[in-house]
Amino acid sequence: MQNQNFDAAFCGSVPLHQINLIQPYGFLLVIRKTDYKIFQVSENISAALGLPPAEVVDTSLSDYIPATQMEELRQKLEEGLVDKLPFTLTVSTSASRKDYLAVIHLSGESMLLEIEPPGEQQKENSFISIYQRLKYAMAAINAAPTITEACKAAARQLKALSGYDKVMVYQFDKDWNGTVVAEEQEPGMESYLGLTFPASDIPRQARAMYLHNPYRMIPNRDYVPVSLYPVINPLTNAFTDLSGCNLRSVPAVHLEYMKNMNIMTSMSCRILKDGQLWGLFSCHHRTAYQLPYEGRALFELLSDIIAARIVSLYYKEEGDEHTKLHEVHARLVEQVYTAGDLIQGLLGNEVNVLQLLNASGVAMMYNKRLETIGKTPDRNALKDLFLWLQSAQSNQVSQELHLPGVYEPAIQYAQLASGILVIPVQPIKGEYLIAFRPEVIREVNWGGNPNEAVQFEKDNIQYHPRNSFSIWQQTVRHTALPWQQTEMLMASHLRNFILEYIVKGLA
Repeated sequence: MQNQNFDAAFCGSVPLHQINLIQPYGFLLVIRKTDYKIFQVSENISAALGLPPAEVVDTSLSDYIPATQMEELRQKLEEGLVDKLPFTLTVSTSASRKDYLAVIHLSGESMLLEIEPPGEQQKENSFISIYQRLKYAMAAINAAPTITEACKAAARQLKALSGYDKVMVYQFDKDWNGTVVAEEQEPGMESYLGLTFPASDIPRQARAMYLHNPYRMIPNRDYVPVSLYPVINPLTNAFTDLSGCNLRSVPAVHLEYMKNMNIMTSMSCRILKDGQLWGLFSCHHRTAYQLPYEGRALFELLSDIIAARIVSLYYKEEGDEHTKLHEVHARLVEQVYTAGDLIQGLLGNEVNVLQLLNASGVAMMYNKRLETIGKTPDRNALKDLFLWLQSAQSNQVSQELHLPGVYEPAIQYAQLASGILVIPVQPIKGEYLIAFRPEVIREVNWGGNPNEAVQFEKDNIQYHPRNSFSIWQQTVRHTALPWQQTEMLMASHLRNFILEYIVKGLA
């Protein structure tokens, strides 16, 4: 069964960075970098600066903060140290003098200055207290022996540190569907542990935002969005790009999604691997709740530590596997040279290509000679498969995990060969080495029917998220487990050896 891809077809096309609205828990100033002139503000700015938006526009930031802070800001900007770093601004108005937490990020000729009142400082949130909790959380995470255990420790520690009702670790697959692999929650909340959510729940442009912003917070889903004044940025003659803005408003469909989940507050924080989005920490709260900036900074720091541990464990597992397979590869090379026979050296010994490619069967066609090892389709079916591959004339090592979906005759032997890894030897002659993997029947527990991820109105333009997250079970058939990156690398090494052996005229 093929699920509809709303991620690519529809949800992924909404221009989130041009929403031109912010959430009301802070204020936004759009400032020209060259002279600190304010060109655009959020319409709630009077609560901070004591003036209506029209009177703030075309003034200078220096009109509102002390000269010492202005000079410090200039120096940091010249040194390139302001982007996303927090600092304190003391804002003076005719009625008051108040400290605000400020975060700046750069966008073309502009810098966007987000300010919000600092969180209430409590005794238990002293530096020593926070440091102790952070060290304890780091120790728990770094002691985890596997990625799964690290995710469980992360969810447990982040829930304790943040105060949210629920913290989940959400891991993406190759199609950007996300599975909840760890969860800590208060009693009475619906559990999503083990459930898979379709890619359209966090569509591609929303995922891209996490490369600009470490986190996204919605303290209250019932907020009233705040517009920017003027609507069009005078510096760009367009909407202001809010990609890097923490205060950026979110589409109404996402707030409806939160309502359907029975939560008032959400926060998500990225987990990166090799500069790409690996997953998210997703936090839910049943009532309106604003995590102070200090808490968000701690959350962000701890999420980086968790991400580093996940990456470390991943590469350790990958490194151990690479070492094991490299030893098998070296043994195969030795066997080929000892036997003076390519097929015999690869297939005819106790150590063979099955172990190198973690396959259940292998068939090799070379010099009009077809040999097999392990579980493979019968010879007639194999000859047809080799002819089909020859017609494609591919020179690249490749894998196909759903062979019956691209080659209909394979349905007859899908149980033992739903997946193939193809190593071209001399494709023009129909010579290949093919590794097989059997069908793995999987029960995927979706958080609601993925084909009902969005529900369109009669105009086919307005849409709503699904309102049920009950388990919807899908049986996936005729699909094999994927070959991992290390295994694909070893397949490429094997192909290089085979071609070198042939060129030398030893085969």
